[in-house]
Amino acid sequence: MDIINLFQTNIIDNTTNFIDFYLTKTNGMFVLHISNKYKQKININNSNYTFFKDLIDILFDTNKKTKKGCFNYEHTDNDEIYHKKYNELFTKFLLNEYIVILINNDLKPLSYLCINDNTLWSLCTNNLFRNEGYMTVLLNHLFKLIHNDKLKISIDLPNLLIYIKKNNPIKKQLNSYYKSYGFNNFKDNDGYIIMKYKY
Repeated sequence: MDIINLFQTNIIDNTTNFIDFYLTKTNGMFVLHISNKYKQKININNSNYTFFKDLIDILFDTNKKTKKGCFNYEHTDNDEIYHKKYNELFTKFLLNEYIVILINNDLKPLSYLCINDNTLWSLCTNNLFRNEGYMTVLLNHLFKLIHNDKLKISIDLPNLLIYIKKNNPIKKQLNSYYKSYGFNNFKDNDGYIIMKYKY
């Protein structure tokens, strides 16, 4: 079965006309785009459950002992999120205007980010594949699409923002990394370092 059939069978939600799914290709891998302007709930079913469960596991690990998800650091051990079912986690993490996911040829999610209100959020790479350059591949592809007006969401590049939580244990590395993409420190606000794209 080719990648398009796998994509259609194992990822797409065909139950709504308000969510669009696209594939682009970069560096021999695929990038999944989910355009969800009205932030509708993606229908998780028997076909696409495995893919989206794998994605949630990258973002948040419900095992308090391992805590391998990108955003476990945001939650204490007694946070109720550790008791949420996957369908609740799907809602928490997937209601975004635009989602971009780097996937391999087996449809395994490698790196993830979302765009809401002209801001990049929740940049994350699978714990099993960190330090292998996957987020760089995803960001390079994203900015190529933006600069060529090929991204299927309107981006106001001179005002594009990215937020880093001040309690992120690698905030200094992230700040330096995002500067390499043309972001500069803009302001501090409500526990975040806010960076703005220098256009």
